Amino acid sequence: MTAQTQPVSGNIAVASLRLERWLIFGNLFAALSAGALAAWSAPMMLAILYIDVWLFANPHVVATYTRIHAISSSIRTHWVLIFVAPMLILAGLTLIVLAYETAGLFALYFVMQAFHVARQSHGIAKRFDHRLQMPYQRLPYFLIYIFPVWGYLHRSAQAPTSFLGYPIWLAPVSQELVLGISITAVVCALWWLARLWCCKGTGPANELFNGFIFSHLLVSLVAYVWIDDITVGWLVVNVWHNIQYLIFAYRQQQKNSGVKSELTSTQRYSSIVRLKPAAIFFGVCAICGAVLYAIASSVGESLLWLGIPTILIAHFVLNFHHYLADSLIWKRRRAGGSKAEITMRAETPKLSSARQR
Repeated sequence: MTAQTQPVSGNIAVASLRLERWLIFGNLFAALSAGALAAWSAPMMLAILYIDVWLFANPHVVATYTRIHAISSSIRTHWVLIFVAPMLILAGLTLIVLAYETAGLFALYFVMQAFHVARQSHGIAKRFDHRLQMPYQRLPYFLIYIFPVWGYLHRSAQAPTSFLGYPIWLAPVSQELVLGISITAVVCALWWLARLWCCKGTGPANELFNGFIFSHLLVSLVAYVWIDDITVGWLVVNVWHNIQYLIFAYRQQQKNSGVKSELTSTQRYSSIVRLKPAAIFFGVCAICGAVLYAIASSVGESLLWLGIPTILIAHFVLNFHHYLADSLIWKRRRAGGSKAEITMRAETPKLSSARQR
């Protein structure tokens, strides 16, 4: 029995490693390519924007709601999150528009989206983190946040006046502050890389964790600092962030569906990672996302007589509500985690050994 089980486990682990590598390196290539194409010309940027919104961003919002059961088993909690929270968000956004107009709305979105991306990266990094206790254990997590902070301050110092074709206002900051944060971020990143180089011969390398941290730092650097145009830079980080979450949510769904029964053959496992279940998942998310935002647009359009950007408000209600739901999901997972996620975390250290077989 053992002789038959080991090859199956090895194949499962190797296939799982390939999927995790695509989550990190394939997604990184896709995001950087999207930025390069968007910087090429205005029509190309518009095309990339539409692709991102309809194929990645809207489905990402729906994918968040597929994990909403992870927040709590309490029906009352779900009721408050689904019905009460959107009303509170709607009221808050309306007040912001009345006080600061569209520029204030996009200013809030830009900072919240940067934090949301960093928070998601922190959560996914925790899934990949199987390092032994070592000095400066928390340094990579500090880097996850300090690079977006540097990027946001850099954008604020640039003082852009337009974002996605709408006015935006970012609080002015001094170049000295940006320089200080940038030096801190670069020195810490170099120290982290030096630690990796010095420790590479002392134990098995945590390839997925280190690769993911590197991809986050590179995307943040390119999107917020290297690219001058705020919209093109936002596209890079947004494409990376959306694809990342869709793959992660799909991975979680597969893990949850596979916990109750053990895999008995390579053929059975192959049926899970084939295109059919992935196409169903992404297709359902894309269709539901399109319907959801079409309804929001219709509702917003019917209220334009109010004299405020109600279509934008309706869209941002969905965005900020999914930020809230996602933050609660990550908080819940950090506190405990489902049986499926515990299984996934326990499986990851076996990937390198399975690859060697």
